Amino acid sequence: MDRRTFMLLTGAAAVLPVRRPRPLRALGNLRFDLDDQRRLSLWYNGPDRSVPLLRNAALGVWIGDTLATLADLQDVSVGNRRPPGGESLVIRGRTPPPAPAGTASGSVWIEAEFFALDSVARGAITVTVYPDRVLATIRAVRFFATSEPQVLPGDGPLIALVSGYQSWSTCHVTPLPTDATSFGAIGLTRAGHGIGAVWDPGEAGEGTVKLAADGGLDAVSEWRPARPVRPDGDGATLRIAYLPSGDGLDALSAAATPASSVDRERVTALTVPTGWCSWYELGAGVTEADLLANVEFCAAHFDRRFFRYIQLDDGYQRAAGDWDTNAKFPHGHRWLTDRVHAAGFQAGLWIAPFAVAEQSDVARANPTWLLKGPPPPATPEGTPLVMDIREPWGGRILALDGAHPGVQQWLYDLARRVVREWGYDYLKIDFLEWATGGVTHYGGLTRAEAYRNGLAALREGLGTEAFLLGCGAPLQHAAGLVNGMRIGDDVDASWNGIQSPARAAGLRSFYHRSVWLNDPDCLVVRPPLTLDEARVWASVVAMSGGMSIFSDNLPKLPAGRLPLLQKTIPVAARTTSAPRPVGTQSEEPEIAPGISVGNTVVRLRGPWRFRTGDDPRYRVRGYDDETWETIPVPLNWEQAGHPDYDGSAWYRTHFTLPAASNAPDTVHLDLGKVDDVDETFINGVKVGGTSGWRTYRRYAVPATELNWGGDNLLAVHVTDTGGPGGLWSFTRDRPASTWIVEGAPHWWTLALLNWDDEPRTVTQSLSALGVSGARFAAYDVWGERPMDDVQQRLDATIRPHTALVVALRPSATRPQIVGSTRHIVQGAIDITEEHWDAATRTLHAKSVNLDGRPYAVTIAVPRGMRLRGGARGARGARGAGGAGACKSDVACTVKRLESGHALVEWPGGTTADLDWSVTFGSAARR
Repeated sequence: MDRRTFMLLTGAAAVLPVRRPRPLRALGNLRFDLDDQRRLSLWYNGPDRSVPLLRNAALGVWIGDTLATLADLQDVSVGNRRPPGGESLVIRGRTPPPAPAGTASGSVWIEAEFFALDSVARGAITVTVYPDRVLATIRAVRFFATSEPQVLPGDGPLIALVSGYQSWSTCHVTPLPTDATSFGAIGLTRAGHGIGAVWDPGEAGEGTVKLAADGGLDAVSEWRPARPVRPDGDGATLRIAYLPSGDGLDALSAAATPASSVDRERVTALTVPTGWCSWYELGAGVTEADLLANVEFCAAHFDRRFFRYIQLDDGYQRAAGDWDTNAKFPHGHRWLTDRVHAAGFQAGLWIAPFAVAEQSDVARANPTWLLKGPPPPATPEGTPLVMDIREPWGGRILALDGAHPGVQQWLYDLARRVVREWGYDYLKIDFLEWATGGVTHYGGLTRAEAYRNGLAALREGLGTEAFLLGCGAPLQHAAGLVNGMRIGDDVDASWNGIQSPARAAGLRSFYHRSVWLNDPDCLVVRPPLTLDEARVWASVVAMSGGMSIFSDNLPKLPAGRLPLLQKTIPVAARTTSAPRPVGTQSEEPEIAPGISVGNTVVRLRGPWRFRTGDDPRYRVRGYDDETWETIPVPLNWEQAGHPDYDGSAWYRTHFTLPAASNAPDTVHLDLGKVDDVDETFINGVKVGGTSGWRTYRRYAVPATELNWGGDNLLAVHVTDTGGPGGLWSFTRDRPASTWIVEGAPHWWTLALLNWDDEPRTVTQSLSALGVSGARFAAYDVWGERPMDDVQQRLDATIRPHTALVVALRPSATRPQIVGSTRHIVQGAIDITEEHWDAATRTLHAKSVNLDGRPYAVTIAVPRGMRLRGGARGARGARGAGGAGACKSDVACTVKRLESGHALVEWPGGTTADLDWSVTFGSAARR
């Protein structure tokens, strides 16, 4: 393409050519500048001064192995545009011809557009690459490369929220500098300032920010594999938001919010799913009878207005790629969905659409549809890539290439069959990352393009009415195609098993209702979770505002756990403010590996000795390990010289403790994370053992077993059952301990969670949470009782493994509702039309969305007022006489509590909306 054609296609005739780039003018609350070397700086135009956010950043395009930056461009022109809602500045130019001339890389035209909204500190950088005369091969687009000290103002540490590649990948918060890669989005925090960046979907590349231990930050969209630029050009967009008072997570929420009202309304209009899934207790052994038993239970115990889906998960299929039912489901899909629909629910189905068993018909008949492994000599030419071996799925599992037109048609037909022939209303698509495997894709497309093309075929086949949930999915390029997305690791009905998904629910909360509806994973409440632990997970799921899908085998669930589930539905989706975790972007000191004695930490600095195999003598302090190898930790042992090793191995390290006149009361070992199972010994005494590679190990140590003032031995026996093994992480990765949501105007629900094994003392400033007021009426949501009034801070001691969930309303000079037993999130579900009639001293309200459980409302009563008649148990019903303190459509009981609050109660069985009122009089003088 010559320059004249480029100018005509891009509408660049109105752009003023300049011989030298000039600083770009201010744009709304953001300002983009280019210096004489065309390096980018981003500024925030505050009310008093300009604040530097990003300085001296290089932007460019990798053409083959050559990076062409804006400084290299020729025939440069700079101008502006006025898109809706803001203003943009544009720089265009042509990269120099390759040297030597005539090489295949070719030159390209680069257009960089810097857009800022008029009213808020949000903007975007779009880089578009056009061919010049040949179709040059593009490897990556660099949005900026800079160093850590040149990002955000302030003197404190720069904290990064690092997002993993796909649904199950770990998110973590880390101080910089460090070596890490964040995929699709990144949030940065320093000294009360936050900046977030999110890549748009639909481009050829995958957005990453590479963080380096030397302080470097490199934001690029990588094309894997590299491919020639399209004749009509290729582009990539990075959306940016800055908050002068906030953190990186808050800024990510702003950056992820679509600029288009159509895109915002598409997500806002969605109803957040509730229901039941077969996977997390019944697993792959689920049968038709199991499913029907749970349908019957749900019909008997959940209100169909609030409980929507029955989803069949893995275990029904004949094989991967053959999604018809097996012998455990003899009546087939349509018979099953008819039964679900007859019970008043909608039906959901799980599939892994890109997975096909090697012996399946689709794999044998269409070998060109399969992703291929590495080229020779690593594997024979055309060898399919084996993603996994799963006997229940049919053995060796291969993956389909979503770039292939035949695969796209097959996926379209499969999704269409799911909804039209089989009758499902909801489709969960799993193991989507497998679509990005392989070395090449059909037509030379990148793996991002192949993945998105396959998803688009599924979406089109499914239609717009059915709900589509992604799982095991690369996140960036699923946006706009799925309705919901799993955003964390698999849950498990154990204390350790709820922590990873709980952490993801907080750190990926910025996606919710901006890009899709978040699925924090299923709500499980059965033992071995204690009742308090189950309440913690129920609190996180409810406070997050995400999907609430139950997954215990409900007919066998202890009866006392059922109200926990009922208290989370419907999802509190229409709240005054979005739910948010608090304090997730602060630097948490890491202790592991270390011994904690009160507030003192003794670091275990090694060296660490290592030997494969097992011998009980290895736990003893006197055993001689001088001939053992020294191994680096934290690191999987495969990366430390033991590739493909599975089985037993031992780690040993010696440490010295200070002398102590008296043995301390509490001593703990923070070990870190072990893959898969550990038995941990100190001085030959077992102090703990845990199964689970993602679980952080923290063990109590008997102080009497320690050698105070002398040598001690830590010995860890590790058993790896497959895949990576060993002592691989020292990071705690604690989930968010605080959530806040404003369910109705000036009616907040605050969740304080204790993830530790010791009591947690909390002094929480309410103004720091955005809770405005001088004094507040308070209500214990799980305790279903009023609390003492709270002033500008909440002081509490929270027991280990428990949640304190508190409703808060500014104190008033009249009676007002402070809490109810209906839902965890107060003010959002059941109370409407609350008003005070001063003339009659009557509080009127309407309660809606009741689910048949006994129902109670607690009213804060100011000093100087009492229930009319002073009765402790007055009953009343509308039309039944006017003497009672309580009037209602259904008979109610009202009584005065010792705290002075009024408690209004209705019996079980009430599902209709209730108009009710309570009348008060003056308190008797004493």
